[in-house]
Amino acid sequence: MSSERDRAAGPSQVDDRRVGVYVHVPFCERICPYCDFPVVAARALGAELESRYVDTLLRELEARVPAFPDRSLASVYFGGGTPALFQPASIERVLRAVASYFPPGEGSNDVEVTLELNPSTVERDRLADFRRVGVNRLSIGIQSFHDEFLKRLGRAHRAGVARDTLATARRAGFANVSIDLMFALPGQTIGQLDRDLEEAIDWSPMHLSTYELTLEPGTPFGRAFAAGRMAAFDEDLAARMIERIEERLDRSDYVRYEISNYAQVGFRSRHNARYWQRQAVLGIGMGSHSFDPRTRDRPHGRRRSNPRTLNAWLEAIGGPSPQVGSAEELTAATARGEAMFLGLRQREGVSASRFEAEFGAVPRRFFDSEIEIAVASGWLEEGVACFGDLRLTSAGRLQADTVAALFVEPPGD
Repeated sequence: MSSERDRAAGPSQVDDRRVGVYVHVPFCERICPYCDFPVVAARALGAELESRYVDTLLRELEARVPAFPDRSLASVYFGGGTPALFQPASIERVLRAVASYFPPGEGSNDVEVTLELNPSTVERDRLADFRRVGVNRLSIGIQSFHDEFLKRLGRAHRAGVARDTLATARRAGFANVSIDLMFALPGQTIGQLDRDLEEAIDWSPMHLSTYELTLEPGTPFGRAFAAGRMAAFDEDLAARMIERIEERLDRSDYVRYEISNYAQVGFRSRHNARYWQRQAVLGIGMGSHSFDPRTRDRPHGRRRSNPRTLNAWLEAIGGPSPQVGSAEELTAATARGEAMFLGLRQREGVSASRFEAEFGAVPRRFFDSEIEIAVASGWLEEGVACFGDLRLTSAGRLQADTVAALFVEPPGD
């Protein structure tokens, strides 16, 4: 691989001069046994804790804004956790503060504002008010329309509540709704997956995210697997499920624009695309992550991450001099690898010209042997739109993690 001496282009050539704001709300009625996100169990979220959390969010936002100068707002994403446990007034406070720092720019009515929610009566009753305060996109964690699998996953809701929530979202006027589904669930068959897909499609969401259940170390499921009390899902069956998902959603005009994400034309997740395209994202809240803008001194940007526990984050931000998380300045080598494996997650793949604009040469200059391996294995196709562009093949999409590992920079390189 090439050394750090390779001259890269200026940051302005790869930066869209906008910002996405991610707001992490960690509270959940119940923590699912597969969940590895920074969350806090709060069956009944009290007004005092909610107010303190929002106050601290706004304090962190104020402290972080100087790192994102002269930017217009592209998106806001309330994730979690379960941000819909907040009162609409709290969501409105955050949105007003964000808007005061980052003007919407052109297309001011076109800023994507997403709120994650889980199906429940409490959250469902607030949907109309969430829309009134500025939320225009919902991401609903359905996971399955089968009660047996919802129980196995430790979910707090049942299929009937999920259906009621989707119906209420429509009545509240939300046109842009995304559904999350999980697959490769313990004991799941392709026929059961088909029924989940059919019902999801019948609800006509504009976006669908499909996630294979993973047994993350440290979670209850991960510990059960390590102790031999839980078996891994059959890899071949999981691969067939991935193929079935793409085949079925394609027939219903959903485009697989990213490894796990499908959308109707015009309804890709604009906020999530910022991560895959390595654009600026300001993350606030416990456990959140940011990608600070590229500058002349930091031509490949900087990552920041916040403490993953509530008290540590509250204390860090609430002190007399707010501490805003640990930082990592990206080296050219690290950034090149990320540009490759994040780009390959997307339908369009890696643009050789865009890659060259940031790193001074096309991908072959740095990853010739790795590209040869992937092409020879049938995982990559080259020259899709122009010479040097790279995109995963259908076989490569089934081996996406293996392909990504080819481009991860080894420690010390």
